[in-house]
Amino acid sequence: MLNWRGIAKSIGGLEGILGVLMFSVPLIDVITGDPISMPFLIAGAILILVGVASEKLTAQPLSLQDSLVVVSLAWPLISLEGAIVLMYTINVSFIDAWFESISGFTGTGFTVLQGLDTMKPSIVTWRSIMQWSGELGFVVFAMVIFPYFYHIGRGAYGVERPVKIEASFYKTAKLLIRIYLVLTIAGLISYLYTGMNLYEAFNHILTTIATGGMSTYDAGYQVIFERAPLTYVPVMIFMFIGGMNFYVIARVFKGEIKILLKSEEFKAYVYSMVFLTVLTILSYIYVEGKDLIYSIVAGSFNFISGMTTTGYSIGSIGELADTTKAVIIAGMFIGGMMFSTAGGIKAIRLLIVFKKLKDVAVKSVLAAPIEKRMSIDGSPLSESELSQALLFIILHGTMIFFGALYMSSLGYSFIDTLFEATSAAGCVGLSTGVVSPLAPVGVKITIMILMLLGRLEYVQLILLIAYVTGRRALKMLY
Repeated sequence: MLNWRGIAKSIGGLEGILGVLMFSVPLIDVITGDPISMPFLIAGAILILVGVASEKLTAQPLSLQDSLVVVSLAWPLISLEGAIVLMYTINVSFIDAWFESISGFTGTGFTVLQGLDTMKPSIVTWRSIMQWSGELGFVVFAMVIFPYFYHIGRGAYGVERPVKIEASFYKTAKLLIRIYLVLTIAGLISYLYTGMNLYEAFNHILTTIATGGMSTYDAGYQVIFERAPLTYVPVMIFMFIGGMNFYVIARVFKGEIKILLKSEEFKAYVYSMVFLTVLTILSYIYVEGKDLIYSIVAGSFNFISGMTTTGYSIGSIGELADTTKAVIIAGMFIGGMMFSTAGGIKAIRLLIVFKKLKDVAVKSVLAAPIEKRMSIDGSPLSESELSQALLFIILHGTMIFFGALYMSSLGYSFIDTLFEATSAAGCVGLSTGVVSPLAPVGVKITIMILMLLGRLEYVQLILLIAYVTGRRALKMLY
């Protein structure tokens, strides 16, 4: 039996966090002198009351199964509530508002809105806040702001962020927020120094460190790059950091720089990024016919943006040749490191698969029953972990393939829909132009499903499989 009281109490805490965040919109309206966005003010107040009222519920701590249900329900619900408020505030269709909300909270960065250049700053900033908060995770904020959440819903943390840096999940959550704030402030200063104005810098650092990619302009980061090209440097740096494992970042913050040399996952992240970045630059030179300087700048920026699942771009992605798109697709499929704000299969799973392939190859060549225990950073890998990594890669690839196949049936080229589906499932946001305000509803719904599934690494599908096949499957899959 599910612990419905615990589930309700936990979701109530997450709703309270959403309410606090929504209050930022009318606050920015006051600062900028714009009319108050009443839907955000009213919804924010109601949701905060829901969060406070949840404290009065008595419930047992969540089990793994309960935690899976919480995150499976909370993300669509939070996105839906954000969509309803956005719809009434800027007068867009429900499907477009929900698309924007899902894209924001999952940290993807796709957009179907037009007129960002002249839109109220509070609404544009709300899109950035959605990404900044959604990528770190509502559970992290809830554990710090609502004391009762730690005792009841800490199991949900293990679903969103399955690594504990400090002695407890509560202390880990506090440390994550501190790191996130320090990186955000550092990025804000560097963006201002290299040429962004305060409005641009604040919004872009929120969406860079969250590897989200939403911008303040319809044309995206390109507008800023043309006016202040030096911003290219700090943006690249913070995209790279956004794709890093928070555990590694926390160790570096403590002065343990050597962790960067010792971490096998970090080396896999860097090596694969460098190799594929070089391929992208070569493709820009020899396939796109671009000059050397532009190829180095745009090629490296666009690939790193794709692999870190940020979603900024220089130049038009849609105009690139299929070869260049294919290399960027590979980067988006891999993604960043585990326990980061990036999406994709993660460098750790790529490393696990390569280790297994190497092990199989050695056994095949030597034709001898050699048993060598595989490990990463000194920790042994179990067969269960190997199976889970392979299962996730297959699941991720399957969802991308069928999503691309369906969208291509609507008249788009398969390479473009494959690019778009990989971008959606990896929560990237780079687009060849398939996603647009005029895209068919079927395309928008497909992308929305892939974004939601990819953000929680298919927890919803795993839960469904477990219910169909029994709890034994739940233990095997998660």
